Formats: sequence, C-alpha cells, structure tokens
Amino acid sequence: MEDLARQLWTGALPDPRAPGRALAEIAEYPAALARARALVGWDLPVDLAALRARWPWSIDLARLSVEAEGDLAPLRAAVAKAGRRHGVLARALWSQGLTDEALACLDTLDPASETFAEDQTTRAELRILSDLPADPVPGPRGLHLSLIATWRREGGGALARRLSLEAAALPAHPPIWSWLIDTFVAERDFVHARAALDGFAARVPDHPDLAAARIRLALEAEDWPGARALLDAQGERDAPWRWNARRHVQHLRCLTDEISATDQPDFTPLRQQAAAALRLYPRNGVLQGLWLMARELTEDWDALARDLTGWPDARAAATLLLRLGLPDAALAALNRAGPAPPDDAFRARLRRAEALLRKGALDAARAALGPPPDAAPLAADHAYWAAEIAAAARDLPAARAALAPALATSPTRMGLWLTAARVAFLAGEDAAATEALARFRALKTDQLGAPPEDDLRDLIARDAASPQPGPGRAARAFARALPAFRPLGGPPIPPRIAHYWEGPRSAPLDRSLRAWARLYPQRLYDAAGARDWLAAHTDLAPLFDRLTQPATRADLFRVALIAREGGLFADLDEYPRAALDDWLIGAAAVLVVEEGHATIANNFLAARPGLPLFARLQTRLARTLEATPHPYPWWHSGPAPLTLEADRDRDTPGLRFLPQPDYDARIATNLPFPHKRGPGHWR
Repeated sequence: MEDLARQLWTGALPDPRAPGRALAEIAEYPAALARARALVGWDLPVDLAALRARWPWSIDLARLSVEAEGDLAPLRAAVAKAGRRHGVLARALWSQGLTDEALACLDTLDPASETFAEDQTTRAELRILSDLPADPVPGPRGLHLSLIATWRREGGGALARRLSLEAAALPAHPPIWSWLIDTFVAERDFVHARAALDGFAARVPDHPDLAAARIRLALEAEDWPGARALLDAQGERDAPWRWNARRHVQHLRCLTDEISATDQPDFTPLRQQAAAALRLYPRNGVLQGLWLMARELTEDWDALARDLTGWPDARAAATLLLRLGLPDAALAALNRAGPAPPDDAFRARLRRAEALLRKGALDAARAALGPPPDAAPLAADHAYWAAEIAAAARDLPAARAALAPALATSPTRMGLWLTAARVAFLAGEDAAATEALARFRALKTDQLGAPPEDDLRDLIARDAASPQPGPGRAARAFARALPAFRPLGGPPIPPRIAHYWEGPRSAPLDRSLRAWARLYPQRLYDAAGARDWLAAHTDLAPLFDRLTQPATRADLFRVALIAREGGLFADLDEYPRAALDDWLIGAAAVLVVEEGHATIANNFLAARPGLPLFARLQTRLARTLEATPHPYPWWHSGPAPLTLEADRDRDTPGLRFLPQPDYDARIATNLPFPHKRGPGHWR
C-alpha cells in the first residue's frame, strides 16, 4: 500500500475507484480487511456491501460501513448475531450522537462472551464520558479511566494533585502518560505536563509516543526550532507519505511558525502540505482544522465562506466563519449540524453563544449558552463564555460568579485569569486585578520558560491603581456609565471613509476594502500618500518620517486627518455587515467603547471636521511620540490617549459613544489577517 500512499501524497488519483476494484481479487479475509481499512481511511470508494456478502460474519467490515457511509444497520446486525464486541457498536453509536442507545447496548453484557472484559471497559469509559457512575475496571486501563473520571468530576487541579501523590506508583502504560500530557496541556498546566513527560521517559524511554510528546511540548512553549529538530530526528523527512497523522499535524504547526517568522509570510507551502496530508488522513479532525486554517491564510474569504456552507463538520465551519467576521453564517452552519457525542454537542452550544456575542446579541448569547455542564473541564469552558457575555453587558457580579468555581477547579486556565483580571479592573478592584494578572504571568512563564513582556493589560491595570489620573481611570469611568447621546444640529459627519495600509495587500484586506466601498466613497493611504498629506496640511511630516512602526504612523495620520477633514476612518481588519448612516445623524463624533477594558477604540472613528477633541489628541500624540524612543502603539498613540481626551469631553453634546455590542451588531472587528502572524504586526 506504500505506492498508493505515495501517489496520494503527490496528488489526487487519476482513477479513485481502481484500488477498490482490486479488492475483488483478494481471497484471504485478513488481507482484504487490511486493504479495505486503508482505502476507507483514505476516503476511496470501496464496495463494502460486496465484501460483507463474502464475509457476512465480519464485525470489522460492518464497522467500516459506519465509517465510510454512516450506515449503522450492518454493524447492529453483525454484533447481534455474534453476541460479542458490543463495545464496537457502542462506540459507533456514540460517534453519531446516539448516546442513550450506545449506553443501552452495554447494559446487559454476557459474562461468557469472549469480549466481555473489553465491552465492560467500554461501558465504564462511556459512562464516565456521560458523567455517570461507572463500575471499577482492573489493571492499567482501569487506572487510566479513574484518572479521566477525576478530571471530569473535579477538574485539572484535582488531576494535578493525583499526579503529585501517585506518580511513583503509576505503571509503564503509555496511554496513561500520553493522556496525562495532553490533558495538562489542555488545562495549560505546563508544570505537570512536563512532570508527566518525565514520568513517561523514566518508564518507557524508547516509546514513539514519548518523542511525539516532546515535540508537542516544544510547540506549546513556542520553541519551533526545537520542535523542528525533534521532528527531523525521527527521520524519513523525504517520505511524508509514511508519517502518521500526528507527525503531519506537528509538522504543519511547525511550518506555520517558520513561515510566520519571515518578513513577508507566504503560506502557500502550508496549504500545499496540509492538502497532501489531508489526502492521506481525510477523516482526521485536527488535519481538517489545519487545512481550513491554511485556506484562511491563502484564499479570498468571500469564496471560502461560500465553500463552508456545505462543509461536513458544521462546528469547524462555524468556528472559521466567526473568524471571517460572519456570525450569522456561523449560526446557519450550526443550525444544520447533526447529532454529536455529548462533549461535541456542548462545544457546538459554546460556538452558538460565541456567534451571538460577536453579533452583539447578549441576551440571546446568554440563553444559547444555557446552564453549565456537569463535567468540570467543560464547566470551565462554559464559565469563560458566561463571564465574557456578562462582562460585555457590564454585569460584573454575574461575571465574577461564573468565574469563581472554574478558577477553583481549573486554576491553570490562563484565559480565565485574564477575564478575571479584566472584570476586576472594570469593577475598580485594583488588588484583585493585579493578583489575577500575576497568576496569568506565572502560568505564562511556566509555558514559555521566561516571563512575558508587559502588554496593554499590565499597563492599564497599573495605571488605574496609580494615584494620578490616567487612561485606566478614564476607561473605568466609561465602563461604569456610558454618556448619554445628545444630538446636535449643524453639518453632518462627512459620509466618506479613509484607511491606511503599508505593505502587500492580501485577499482578506481587499475584501474589507470592497465592503467599505459599498457604503461610502473611499480613500486608501499608504505611507507615501499619508506623508504627502501631512506635509501639505500639518507640520507632522518630519515626525512621521522618524516613526519606525507602521502602527504609530497610522495612528498619527488618522488623528490628523480626522481632526482636519472629518469623515470616517476604519482599520481594514474591521468588516462592515450593515449600514451605519443612522450613527452619524446628529453626531459630532462616533466613538466605540471597547469590550476589553472600556477604552475608546481607534480602529473606527467618525467625526465632523475641526472637532476640539481630535485637535487636542493630535497635539498630545505629537508630544508623546517626539519624547518616546520606542512607543507602544496601544499605549502611546492609540486607545489610551484617545480615552483620556474623550473623557474630558464625555458630556459634550454630539458625542455618540457606542458600546461594543452595538458596534459588533454591524461591524466585525479585529479580523485575523495573515500578516498578524508575522513580525509586521505591531503586537
């Protein structure tokens, strides 16, 4: 079969049915089954009905019918007739979301069956995954199941305590150690993930899963050179058709980082490699996700969104549609999703709530999220989104209430600590915000092996705790009370829009340009055009020339342009989905209070010409940038100084302050353009 694998690696087969036709010439059952498994795994046509007719007693051939065709009937019949391997049927039912039937078919097992022990183990596993009581199972597999049960009942913290107490007694059973490493990585607990790696290495030093675990931890630590060296040490770099799916996944993750580190990232090789790997493992969900990511990085997003309307994995399609700024399309994808295993069905519920949040429908998002599940790890995921929705609604007590139990059971989830820090900041609880950020920094240090640099979260929390007034206090004032809009007469905000862009233009960027052009007359400035405008209308051109970051140049230019000419300005990673004209009626300026820390966003601005707020802001930015050798854009030229100036005018008639949900209802924000993965992105 290696020749066929090599052909699939290089491209689609000229006659995909030919390998299946050759099955008719194989007389021996073991050889026919092995070939049928390979062909089904490659998603090549196989006449499984003919094979079942030749070997009607084969449960394995019946199981292939489920995988290839979704047909459970042959497997039900084969298991019933044989009176054994009920666990195979249960897993097939489970995979199609028939949870109750999967459990029911294991309720009355025959102790005389030759597969009784295996079926009993499957029953215990599925009951644990259903968060139901399960009978103990002897041996290493039973120990593995007990660890899974601990994690689901009590969370990552309890699993870490068990590892610390029982590590010395854990057996040399590779599935236990691989699962521990993967689970601690999912919990973002890198201290215990590395401890599990050490335990694995001490017991089974030559196991292939150990090498894969080392590579995974290198990737998670953002050490892609180390991961690449470990991958190359496995050999066969020139024969990728021999690799297992996991090695393809790790290679693609490493390749993504390698391409991202270049000055002008070109992700075409990533797409080619992902497509080839998916021909070998078309049913692998992780490879499907990497293939979709590669398409996101290389294709026109409108065309990609059209393709996703029929994507078989509705939840994966919805996740990508959200990244493309299309929450309504994501909801439509979720509406066509079929039954799924319990955990997958719950994750689809999370995606639905996220989609509604991203379109600004907070009440609907909260309703879609529903109550938390019983399993502690899933409850932590639920708590994150519950807190995000509550924080967006400025219901800070509800956000804290959602986070508290999750932080107790899953204390290494970095996202929970960041949300906790933001909620504490918005509530004016500076000590709690500082403590949560310190917890995050400690966990991030465990992951990377070095402390992370300060970013906007650290800066604004520190500023808010200072006795001196600054952006932190100003932002908190916007979080506590959004100023009422009092319309003005006089000339309207000019209905035209400007953008700034440096460097090559990607297909997603052109898509945003087209969307904005459908709404307003449009001007796109590059560095030279912006510099010429500044030279003609201001004295800022020499300062613009000295700035080395595209983001600070863009910040300075947008404020000067709006101060003099008014109109609208939008970053090109903002994607409009609806008309905005009613925002401009009676407004001297339209400003957005960001979801994160309630600062005023500068990714979208609208104002009448000559507004004092922007004149003052222009002066402030020029003074700051002249005096700051290495400015941090968000703090020195972006939302932080804009928030200070907006707070001074918060009660001025004509200022329309939009909460983030109102903005999200019409504009998708901060889309993941390809350039953001490379060094050209200011963050």
